[in-house]
Formats: sequence, C-alpha cells, structure tokens
Amino acid sequence: MEKYLNIIQLITGILAIACIFTGLFLSIKKLSKEDESKKIPKNTVIISTLLIAIGLLLFSVTKTCTNYANRDQEYDISVLYLSSLITVIKYFGFVLLVPILFNYIKRKPKTVSDEDIEED
Repeated sequence: MEKYLNIIQLITGILAIACIFTGLFLSIKKLSKEDESKKIPKNTVIISTLLIAIGLLLFSVTKTCTNYANRDQEYDISVLYLSSLITVIKYFGFVLLVPILFNYIKRKPKTVSDEDIEED
C-alpha cells in the first residue's frame, strides 16, 4: 500500500479541487446580476454544498495519505482518516457555508435613480 500512496494522494487531491471549485462555481453562476432580490434555487444550493462536502472528504483522504507516510507509531487507517477529517473540517469547513451565504448576502439597491439626478 505504501508504494501507491503518492498516486492515491495525487488523484484524490485533483478530484477534491475539482469538486470544491465546481460546487462554488455552480452557486456563483446562478447569482442574478439583473435582479438583486432573486435568490439561488434551492436545488443548486444543495448540489453545490454536496459537491463541496465531497471535495472536503476527498481532501481528507489526501491528508490521510500524508499522515500515513509520516506516522511514528502503528495507527489504524480509520484513526488516521478521522484525525485528518477533523483537521480538514476545522480549517476548511467554512467553505460549506459559502453557497448558503450567497442567498443571504444581497447588494444594496440603488436609492437614487438617474431620473432624480437629472431633475436636480
């Protein structure tokens, strides 16, 4: 297994990046530039959040491979994965909230129209 760690680490790292950025771009693409009050559809938010969660799980596999190669004592692979998962969630778990926050952060509507400026 130790000779395949680099391959596993590379594949899961690339898949993690692809899943996270796909999830973020799905929710960013659905933001309406014309209608500022329109929210992202619920299905898109759910799919984006799931893609980001899958990406974080894959990134924890990458961290597990790193921890497995650098281990000092004989740990079970499940203990290493759980430790890596907790570390990834601790540092990057906020990314799961980004598609949800896009629905609640709105740009301020323009209070002064062009017609009001021309009349003055």
